[in-house]
Amino acid sequence: MPSEFTPRIAIVGVGLIGGSLGMAWRSRNAAKEVIGVTRREETIAEALSVGAIDRGTTDLEEGVRTADVVIIATPIGAIAPLVRRIAPWLKEGAVVTDVGSTKGDVCREIWSQPAASHVFIGGHPMAGSEKAGVLAADLYLFQNAPYVLVPPPEYPPEALDLLASLARAAGARPIVMDPDEHDAIVATVSHLPHLVASALVNAASARARRYGNLLELAAGGFRDTTRVASGIEEVWTDICLTNVPQITAALDAFEIELSRLRRAIEQGDRELLSTALREAKEVRDGLPKKAKGILGKVFDLVVHVVDRPNAIAEVTGIVGRANINIIDIEILRVREGEGGTLRLGFEKETSREEAARLLEQAGYRLKRPRD
Repeated sequence: MPSEFTPRIAIVGVGLIGGSLGMAWRSRNAAKEVIGVTRREETIAEALSVGAIDRGTTDLEEGVRTADVVIIATPIGAIAPLVRRIAPWLKEGAVVTDVGSTKGDVCREIWSQPAASHVFIGGHPMAGSEKAGVLAADLYLFQNAPYVLVPPPEYPPEALDLLASLARAAGARPIVMDPDEHDAIVATVSHLPHLVASALVNAASARARRYGNLLELAAGGFRDTTRVASGIEEVWTDICLTNVPQITAALDAFEIELSRLRRAIEQGDRELLSTALREAKEVRDGLPKKAKGILGKVFDLVVHVVDRPNAIAEVTGIVGRANINIIDIEILRVREGEGGTLRLGFEKETSREEAARLLEQAGYRLKRPRD
């Protein structure tokens, strides 16, 4: 495929992930056409209303037969059966990929199918939300996020190049990985945290039967720690049951650490407890600040702003007019009538320092968090 090739893309399953990809590709002219394939006419109307697709259909064959790239954005259990189903209808040389959160079982099942004229390369854009459906789709969902691509042992290099270019067009960073390596990593940094958050919420709920005000007093730390427990249970059930060996290994490691903390507390062992907490703090403090997934460091700048209309726009405008790219932004604290703090993330330390210089000249109070 020539470097200037612009593919026609079919997205089977236009929800949060499929819809966000469609929005990103359409906004950046990365696709000749984005076709949405859904089960309901209502979803087509919603996808059109948010700009996720150019046209839609509930006819699977009609949706995929002219596509150069087919994205399977369905629950994990439906991916392999769908690839088998659409195989007879695909164009010669079509590239098929998915967005599933586990790769080993799905990829091996598809790669074991009889040889076909298309190629399947696993995919996992590592960003998401607790919200579901195309109306929750976000043009910037994948900005600076890793987009893992898992090619089979033998594949056309141009097919992987095409998917990598589409990942970049969505704002993500393509990373090529082995399926088992991928599953081991996400079991630890994604699946285990979800299970721990769910267990923590259920434990708190059980104790709330005795202490009635318990959940009412849940502070920011509890809410932040358990946020991912709001994910859709059907999706997470599929994820967990398609990554059993890696998740159980991660749970084993977690249980060892939890037992160490329990033993220290039960025995009143201050030294053991302090050591465990210090080790965790050192590792946590060393993580890339606000980076999405397995990315490089983000250089932060905290800006104090006053409470007035366009306060955030004024800050970002000063930085933007100097052609400095802000790759992440977050409101940290706010108090009505007084103001708050805004965190800006930059890819390079030099960009952060130039932004700081300009904002200080404009009279803003700043803080550089410890890198």
